[in-house]
Amino acid sequence: MKRFTQALGTSVALALLAVPVAYAGSKTQFFVTINTTARTAYGAMGTARNSADTVQNIYCRTFADTTSGESVRCFANNTASGNVSCYSSSPALVRSVQSANDSAYIYFSWDAAGVCQTIDVLKGSHLEPKAP
Repeated sequence: MKRFTQALGTSVALALLAVPVAYAGSKTQFFVTINTTARTAYGAMGTARNSADTVQNIYCRTFADTTSGESVRCFANNTASGNVSCYSSSPALVRSVQSANDSAYIYFSWDAAGVCQTIDVLKGSHLEPKAP
């Protein structure tokens, strides 16, 4: 009986080790990163807002008027690379920016003339929300 109890205890312990560990939720910081050679910038607004430095920021704004229609301009700034921006009047890029919230991750790229080529907006539970 003692041998059976030991075998059962060992079996239960091995079975528990095989069970995947449950995590409460992924939390990821995305500091503002700028690559002027590749003409890309990305980062999460919440992470930038919560960072210890007072320089880091990333955001996009949309604008509309009756003469020009809708447009978008994205900005990024960090201590390593300074600030960059791009501009576009592409309706698809305007819609992409309009989907952002205040903790979204933003990626954008631009051409040599400063025209936005890509704007990617990601919202998810793993992104750090901005603190007051």
